[in-house]
Amino acid sequence: MNSELMAKLARAGHDIGGLESVRVPFDVGVDASAFGARTDQRRLIRQPTILERAIRTPDDLLNIQVPDPTRAGRAPIVLEAVAKLSEHCPITPVICGVVAPFMLACQLRGEQEAIIDLVLRPWFMKQILEVTTEWGIAYAHAALEEGADVICLVDGTSSGDVLEANQYEMFALPFQRRVAEAVAKHGGCSILHVCGNVNRNLRYMAQTGVNGISIDHCMQIDRVKQVLDGKVAVIGNISPSSTLMMGTELEVSMQTKKCIDCGTDVVAPGCGFAPETPLDNMRSMAQTTKTYGRVAKGRCW
Repeated sequence: MNSELMAKLARAGHDIGGLESVRVPFDVGVDASAFGARTDQRRLIRQPTILERAIRTPDDLLNIQVPDPTRAGRAPIVLEAVAKLSEHCPITPVICGVVAPFMLACQLRGEQEAIIDLVLRPWFMKQILEVTTEWGIAYAHAALEEGADVICLVDGTSSGDVLEANQYEMFALPFQRRVAEAVAKHGGCSILHVCGNVNRNLRYMAQTGVNGISIDHCMQIDRVKQVLDGKVAVIGNISPSSTLMMGTELEVSMQTKKCIDCGTDVVAPGCGFAPETPLDNMRSMAQTTKTYGRVAKGRCW
């Protein structure tokens, strides 16, 4: 991992791809690495996989302290990249991705084990969530100090496909809210991205205090807008695989315009860009947005 190359790639998305922001990092294993979790070195087209779980028993949790994001794992490299982007892109929004507390808890514990804990050992899961929330606050604060404008809370595990509404309310909402409140306190804006179908949990996502909610491509923008009722900006939701990676420029443009017509506040992929995404498709999304989009009101948008 190299901060200079990371910042250079993020700038390329803006300078060459036409995106109106720059964002790092490009994998979701950074936060877990700060806790000593070992990840493999996958090819460029695949996310790193966590090989060893840091928390196997309640006793393991007793020996874990909240890491210092300026020193632990790969987080310092990301912070260096944020600082470089802030310096070289002074008028472009700089976004730093931070893994949300529930997803990080699943990474450290193991997703299957964590889901079992929700039912059999909820007290244990809440203890883990206290640790991961403190990490999220510390990491977000450090990123904002280095010049980030927006913190994107990434959560691939608290969708309605995984958590029932009452589980989201208990194990995701309060901890996401604490991170969002800390970001606001430090003068930043926040986005919450939850993968998959979030219909059953959308009303709770709106209560987290984030400025924007990023939704997967399986969601309907107009329905999301109706539920959120203007309380939170809606971000999304062009399919990163079937459209951006596999589609034509015309198909990208048509779906982008559809998102705009349905009322999205910020055009974006429904999840991260696949590395194989054609550059022309990225440009088509950006250009269509500039042609048909509107300027959103508000400090963050």
